Amino acid sequence: MAAGRCDNPNCTVATTGNCLLSHARLEDCPHFSAANTSDLDSPASIESTQLQEEVIEAPIKSGRNFHLGNELGSDDAVEIMRARYTHLIGVLGSTEAGKTCLLSSLYLLASAGALPAPYEFCGSLTLQAFEDRARGLREWKNGTLPDQLADRTVLSDPRQPSLLHLAVQKIDDDGQEVRTDMLVTDLPGEWTDNLVARAANAKSFEFLRRSDGIILVVDGVVLTSTTRHVEIQRMRNFSERLAHDVGISRDTPFVLLVSKADEIEMQEPPIVRDLRDHISALGFPVSVVIASAFSRRPQEVKSGTGVFEAFEAILSYRTTGNRNGLPAFANGSGRSFQRFRG
Repeated sequence: MAAGRCDNPNCTVATTGNCLLSHARLEDCPHFSAANTSDLDSPASIESTQLQEEVIEAPIKSGRNFHLGNELGSDDAVEIMRARYTHLIGVLGSTEAGKTCLLSSLYLLASAGALPAPYEFCGSLTLQAFEDRARGLREWKNGTLPDQLADRTVLSDPRQPSLLHLAVQKIDDDGQEVRTDMLVTDLPGEWTDNLVARAANAKSFEFLRRSDGIILVVDGVVLTSTTRHVEIQRMRNFSERLAHDVGISRDTPFVLLVSKADEIEMQEPPIVRDLRDHISALGFPVSVVIASAFSRRPQEVKSGTGVFEAFEAILSYRTTGNRNGLPAFANGSGRSFQRFRG
């Protein structure tokens, strides 16, 4: 075993001799630092090496590491992506557009077994994070939804994206179970505001160059109000920043999700067509989904309407035709998440 130390707190290479990330050579692990050869002959180094050898000879019981269930960071995302292909989906939009409500509704649909056929929920590494976002929805007063459905997103590290994990499965035409893992972002609306204001803030979004799709959430109530032209122009500027300054690939599908649609009769506001045409002119494939994450008119509009359809539009986009249904660009060079995680 190579002499040195590992800065990954979960790694037990010092006692087991095995790299936590399964590197055959410890020198290939980014967390491992080889010892300085001038220090190897020191009494302390010799004693440490002898102690390690004695410990390694003892029987070692293998164990597993479990996620806490909170939001995932970039290092966690890399670990998940190493195990299997994972769809990275950016959920973006202005403050209070309904991004967090969209994610909460997706989680509640999955946990209640209410995903549209043939999809079924098959796991999440961020259950606690989803529960934290859905907490306010469990406290109804007089049988009505609270005015504030979800707390505003606040990142523990304002410079790093917050990622939520959800896995679904379906039976394919051959009768085989096909699992699909998703990592979806939950970013504050301030990130959108900052990118619209300054192109220099594009670096925060560079990880989305690896994304399989973008869901741009626009508030349906705002788009039928007197301020609709202001909001549409902001979203035009935002989409231009994503295209030109962030550098998102033009084969990345966009979904324009009109939120709170139960309050506008589930009708697409006419002005949405202008934004759709603008994003399409930038070179992106774009579709529109009308959605109601949590309906205030449940007798007329069911909560969760259109929610999973927005994600499915991305999951089903340009599949290669193989059994796993991977995107055509899944193995494309230059789109590795690790390049952009910053």
